[in-house]
Amino acid sequence: MLEPQDFELSLEKQLRLRVIKTEIDECTDIKALQENLKTCAESLMKFQNLASKLAEKQMHSFMSEFLDKMNVDVPGEKDGSR
Repeated sequence: MLEPQDFELSLEKQLRLRVIKTEIDECTDIKALQENLKTCAESLMKFQNLASKLAEKQMHSFMSEFLDKMNVDVPGEKDGSR
């Protein structure tokens, strides 16, 4: 599904990451670093959750389509429940 190049950052994102790393290296305000780290961790967790939900919904869609083609009834699917 994913190709190796999908894990590589574009040049624009690489530049942005380098700028962020430089800003972090030059920052001496511990409180600011702590707050930014908390925000970063929260954003990461939200994106991981979204990616997980998208993958789950996509897998469910693929399986429903596959089972429909195989003419297999899935209990609870007709009335919209899981």
